[in-house]
Amino acid sequence: MVLMAVVASLLYGCAQSMTVKEKTLSEKQEEEIYAHMQRYGINRDDVAALKRLYEGPSSRPFDPRIKLPSAKFYKPGEHYRIEMDEYILTMKVPAGDPDTNWIWPYNNIRDPDLKKELERAAPQGSLMVADLGWYTRPFPGTIEDRNSKGVSISYRLLKPEEEERYSTPDKMLAFLTEWQKGQIKTPADVEQEARRNPVSIWVPTWLVLKPERVVVNGRIWIRDGMSDTSGRPNYFYRTTLKPGRYLVARFSLPKYNYPPNADPRTAVSTYPEPIREAITRMGEMVASLRIAKLNDDGAPDPFVLERVEPAPLPLREKLPAAH
Repeated sequence: MVLMAVVASLLYGCAQSMTVKEKTLSEKQEEEIYAHMQRYGINRDDVAALKRLYEGPSSRPFDPRIKLPSAKFYKPGEHYRIEMDEYILTMKVPAGDPDTNWIWPYNNIRDPDLKKELERAAPQGSLMVADLGWYTRPFPGTIEDRNSKGVSISYRLLKPEEEERYSTPDKMLAFLTEWQKGQIKTPADVEQEARRNPVSIWVPTWLVLKPERVVVNGRIWIRDGMSDTSGRPNYFYRTTLKPGRYLVARFSLPKYNYPPNADPRTAVSTYPEPIREAITRMGEMVASLRIAKLNDDGAPDPFVLERVEPAPLPLREKLPAAH
């Protein structure tokens, strides 16, 4: 029995040693791929290589898409580039100290593995394509120490029963105007939640900006604003990508004692400099939002007033001819 225990212990030790070696090799390969993309830019071949690496002997859970820490690959003033089937989204990289900073550069909803992910994802089969945040420098009056804020962008298929309500800007506007009313949290809602969950820290909705049409770089978006249950103000930009896709960009500002029942942007000059910086950063990102369609046939699209090209890729070394 003792001998068997010793053998088992040795085998376990060997297995652990192999796992460590495999992990070290995996990490080295990841570093090499990252270095290649930092030199030449994010590209499909390197992302595919990462996917093969993660599907092999790795501690990482399998994901049909690859997300990248964007702060490693982009500098302020450059433009993120995210592909969603035949659409390309580009947006300016702002200045700031990155917090959460991830993008999913390639998104093909026709991929069988991704279809399974869509069926599992929530809400309503949404796929996050960007999750970006920046720290706000501490200053008197902040509610939390490092007060992160930024933008998250999600992309999903419209269900057949949803397509009509999102088919034109006017129909989307009408639907979202009614939908927003059901999202408002009153003091009574907060009290009810506190009774249901004694550790709840909900606060009543203090910001409600009704949905409105806005045009950004030739595309119509429906914009609205609401504070969430933590009190953070959020601005939503929503548009339909034909055929049958839906894109939502949620821009969040830091928590602060903003004037009640007012759009925080209207009193920007009265805020501490870090809050003013956050609002300026949000404005730069919104103004830079571009969505272009590959092989666009020019067919009428109620959400498109003017076709645009994607913002230019960051300048990097040209890939060797083999690529």
